[in-house]
Amino acid sequence: MRIRRSFDVVGRGLITALFVVLASAGTALPAQEVYRSVDADGHVVYSDRGATKGAPKTTLHVNEADPAEAARLSHEQALLSADDAARTRQQALDEKNRAAQVHKKQQACDKARDDYGQMTAASRLYRRDTSGNRVYYSDDEADAMRERARHAMVAACGA
Repeated sequence: MRIRRSFDVVGRGLITALFVVLASAGTALPAQEVYRSVDADGHVVYSDRGATKGAPKTTLHVNEADPAEAARLSHEQALLSADDAARTRQQALDEKNRAAQVHKKQQACDKARDDYGQMTAASRLYRRDTSGNRVYYSDDEADAMRERARHAMVAACGA
């Protein structure tokens, strides 16, 4: 989180600096003479020095930046960055919730398996009465409890 905050601050600082530079360029820039050449790969290259002594000069006109357009672009970029940050936070929250649900389901499955395993391993099932004595279930009641535990395990863990 600390990295993202520092990036947001730096990003806003760069956008603000860009806006100030563009806004301060209030005068039209004069045309400049430059040399235009094509390199061996076919890329056009502009330079203040000619590739050869007899290279022809080209006049390059630079258009003044529009401060209103720069402000609009800066604002649009800020909105896009905020949307991206919100989307990232929402995705992290969704992933955290999914992980919690998977963990909770796994715990329920483990508990259901343990309960079923204990019931199938026990030869006789019982409960405690109010005074702490064992009260044994009949075979039919024990079989019904085991079947309910098996159904609970299948429901919690799947097939």
